Amino acid sequence: MTETVASPSRNTLERFYKVAVVILAAFILLAAVIFLGRAAIYKIHEYERGLHLRGGRFVAVEGPGWHVQIPLADTVIIVKVNERLGYVEQLAAMTSDDVTMDVSLQYTYRVTDPQRYALEVDDPERIVFEFVQGKLRDVVNTKAMTVVMHSRAAMNQEVVEALREKEEQYGVQFITVQMQSASPPDEVMTAIKDRMVAVQRQEQAQAEAAQQKTLADAEFYVAQRQADAEAYQITEIAAAQQLAVRAILSELEGQGDLAEMYLQYLIAQELKENSKWVISGDGTPIVDLRGEDAPPAELPASPSSGE
Repeated sequence: MTETVASPSRNTLERFYKVAVVILAAFILLAAVIFLGRAAIYKIHEYERGLHLRGGRFVAVEGPGWHVQIPLADTVIIVKVNERLGYVEQLAAMTSDDVTMDVSLQYTYRVTDPQRYALEVDDPERIVFEFVQGKLRDVVNTKAMTVVMHSRAAMNQEVVEALREKEEQYGVQFITVQMQSASPPDEVMTAIKDRMVAVQRQEQAQAEAAQQKTLADAEFYVAQRQADAEAYQITEIAAAQQLAVRAILSELEGQGDLAEMYLQYLIAQELKENSKWVISGDGTPIVDLRGEDAPPAELPASPSSGE
């Protein structure tokens, strides 16, 4: 009786055991399938490229989409090929005129040959950074300080052309290169500011000197014009006086002794300001115009007195 009751219970346990084993095996199989599926199937995005290696040997470059590989035998290296950004900050470089400058540069590039970039270059991002830094220093070494500070566009172009040398070797293409800053040491900046102040003061002094010269030229021109006007006036007065004298002489001509005496009087009035004597026709002073304090003039002896 006891054996009959125990038999159905044992059968039930055996069934549960078998079901559990089947479920566990199915779970393990499903997990293995999922694991193998995930290991065998992979996806590459649009901005990526896949380097397919089998047994460590390069097979192909795979583009965007779903792909299959042999688990444990194949390896896929994902390489981003979209444009990326790099910085060179505060690079100390010597210019051609022996001035140390701190130069900063921003650059962008993209991967054009994933195989060469990832497989032929060790630590490619670091290599590219060091290469850009070295080329920037080489370009600055050939330029004077003023060129580095004020001709950044030309220097950007020269740096880009220098970077082209290694693009094929590194499997990249440089897109943009832009110098962010270029500044000399503080003592050089102080000297430059002092020089700019001196130049500004010199220009101000030159402007003031030019203004003073313009004013002097204007005053000289006015004085010259005034002198010309006075000379012209004097000339006109003299011409008018000559005409008046000629008219008087013409009127007095042939009028006898009275006309001659009047003429002598006019001559005396004319010479009063500039002469001490009025001279008669025979050379004898007849009127003393030197003033009341002058000593009396000694008249020469008359020819009729005789000796």
